[in-house]
Amino acid sequence: MIEINLEPVGPAPKEVICGEIVVYRELVSPLGDIDPNTGHLRGVGGIKGKILVVKGFTGSTVGPYIVYSLKKRGIAPKALIVEQVDANVVASATLAEIPLYRTSNIELLTGLLSRGRKIGCVEGGKLRMRGLVIAVEGLDGAGKTTIAHKLLEALRRCGYDSVYTYEPYHSDIRKIFESGTMKLTPAVEALLMVADRYAHYEEVIKREVELGRIVILDRYKYSTLAYQGAAGVPVEWLRELQKYLPDPDLSIYLDIDPEEGLRRKVGTTAHSLTYFENLERLKKAREIYIELSSRGELLLVNSSAELSSVVREVIEVVEERLGLSISGCLMSQ
Repeated sequence: MIEINLEPVGPAPKEVICGEIVVYRELVSPLGDIDPNTGHLRGVGGIKGKILVVKGFTGSTVGPYIVYSLKKRGIAPKALIVEQVDANVVASATLAEIPLYRTSNIELLTGLLSRGRKIGCVEGGKLRMRGLVIAVEGLDGAGKTTIAHKLLEALRRCGYDSVYTYEPYHSDIRKIFESGTMKLTPAVEALLMVADRYAHYEEVIKREVELGRIVILDRYKYSTLAYQGAAGVPVEWLRELQKYLPDPDLSIYLDIDPEEGLRRKVGTTAHSLTYFENLERLKKAREIYIELSSRGELLLVNSSAELSSVVREVIEVVEERLGLSISGCLMSQ
């Protein structure tokens, strides 16, 4: 993982600050070039919830008041990283209670951003460039694969270095379920799925995140909670099996009636396993998914609507929760 040294100006927050990084390279008076009505920065666009890096001169007597106004309206950046520190930029950060850092490594940073590595986390005196994990969950027929690829397309069109992957990942695991050569109790199912997931994480997900890419997962930890939980395996035991797997940065649950989902599946060639296409089990799995959503572990999106509406809602969730700007890069449906 690439790390860039930062010098905190004032007290550094204890919490880790993660988000999209945007760089303002104009040398005029960047903190005064923010539109006070929209919160957009000239040549950059929206800075809400992002980590704003300013290259060059930062002086502006109106900057502190504009940034304070943005913070009051909830459209300010999460953190400011500057090349030069002066009284006005300090006043801007102080008034708005936005963490402020100085760095001499902006050129290295801009080089990474130009290659689509746009996500980072500020922790102490480091900016750690890392990716994100977005998990797309749901019953078969909910449109997970289609939605995941639409999201991937929008991210790539907007310049984010992104990859798609799915579970079960290893073909040998899939063959065990489809061949019927092994007696599969719900507990054995869970162990197979979780073993596949740990290997998938070590072989693919971890590497891609450390390279700074956004990983879109077609199923992850919650599928095991839902599907094996629906077969009677205690959910807490299923959580224990997966406790060494990191949580995704965002988990989206595409909700659909199981009967409608099975109708949609007829004739498709997606990554699902027909082994699990049992209506009663799917109904129970849906109940678990909805319960997880009610607890805030997943964000529920109604996938019974038109595809274009579902895609737009998913894009809005990603923008709101992760601070990414991708709605303008979505191709017409």
